[in-house]
Amino acid sequence: MLHVWLRAQHSPLAVWHEDVQQWQMVDGWQQLQTIYGNYKSNSQKALCLYFPSSHALQVDTALNAAQLKQLGNSGKQYLFEETSLTPIEQLKIRQLSHADTTQLYALAQNDIESWQQSAQLAGMNIVALLPDFLLLPPPEEGAGQQVTLYQDSQTMLLRQSLRQGMAVSYLPLMFERFPHLSEVMVLPSIEAAIDASLDSLDSSSPMDFIAQTKALIADHQLLLTTLPKVPKPIDSPERHALNFFMKSTDSQLSPYLRVAMMVALSALVLQMATDGVQWYKYNEATAATKTAIAAQYQSWFADEPLSTRTKLQVQLQPKLRSDSQAPASHMAALSRISPLIKQSSLHAQSLVMQPSALSFTLIAPDRGSLDKFTSILVAQGLNAKLAQVNSNEQGQFSGQVTVNVIENNFADNSDMANNAAAS
Repeated sequence: MLHVWLRAQHSPLAVWHEDVQQWQMVDGWQQLQTIYGNYKSNSQKALCLYFPSSHALQVDTALNAAQLKQLGNSGKQYLFEETSLTPIEQLKIRQLSHADTTQLYALAQNDIESWQQSAQLAGMNIVALLPDFLLLPPPEEGAGQQVTLYQDSQTMLLRQSLRQGMAVSYLPLMFERFPHLSEVMVLPSIEAAIDASLDSLDSSSPMDFIAQTKALIADHQLLLTTLPKVPKPIDSPERHALNFFMKSTDSQLSPYLRVAMMVALSALVLQMATDGVQWYKYNEATAATKTAIAAQYQSWFADEPLSTRTKLQVQLQPKLRSDSQAPASHMAALSRISPLIKQSSLHAQSLVMQPSALSFTLIAPDRGSLDKFTSILVAQGLNAKLAQVNSNEQGQFSGQVTVNVIENNFADNSDMANNAAAS
């Protein structure tokens, strides 16, 4: 993995060389591609970028991990509302928790995308994106008694604990923030070797600001300790809690688009569930209809079983055609009986049409009226029988008269044939 340090937005890039434990300067991303872009190993294409800590926002909160989890990402973003110039919806949040304190860090998504695009143009893939104060070793003593300081021509960094660090714009103000501060550990600048060669040519050294910083530390009566090693990359940066790396395909969607997608997905699931229920009910209704049809068919044609291999329409059509004359014979007999009922003193109560007969119930004032009416039907050439006679509390009699329609139809046809032969 290639470790690259961007100390300021438009500063030269510093590339770490593990073999010599030093940083090498390159002018920009184009020169980085020229020097390091020809590596065939994929591990050299992976890049860890240490970005300027001045781009990161920091908030200390007393909320515990459970409360922060309940807040969610949007709630954490609102904690930066007073300090962020970037819309809070575009902030990426990371957190470091220890004991009862939690530090929240935020970085604008536009900065992340800009650095990712620059690295891609150089043929590199960013796999870790960390604030550069992590390059400084943490102080050995806590409680604000000891800090680590780094300064060069591009940046000034301060680290006060394992989980806290920042970019410093005005050092005296930083000293005022730590009333218990007693020691400042200063790291050598990565530009020291270059500045040393320039000192031999020019009496005005650009390292004068370091001398000024040392004088300021002495004015505050603080112990100054110079460390021998320059800032060094951390181990396993891709697994660090402050890694702001974000895959290009994981670009953050707006909350409105997320809600719209969730609504659309819910509507799709609901529609699928509705279609499934309708399909299930349709199958149940189809099965019930088939069962009812089979039962009705068996009641009509008890001697002929219903075949499941043949369509119901094919099985019923011949039977419906063979009985097509039955309604006509029934209506002919009924047309002959109806005027006789109207001419008598009888009242029709009910009529039942059977395949071969007509059965109707008549109400008469006495039993003799029923016998007389049956005799009239027989005299008219109808095969009529008085089957059942009952009396009611009002003294009236009800009788069931049955007329055989098929035999009457055959008799009418034979009479017509005899008359035709006689003529």
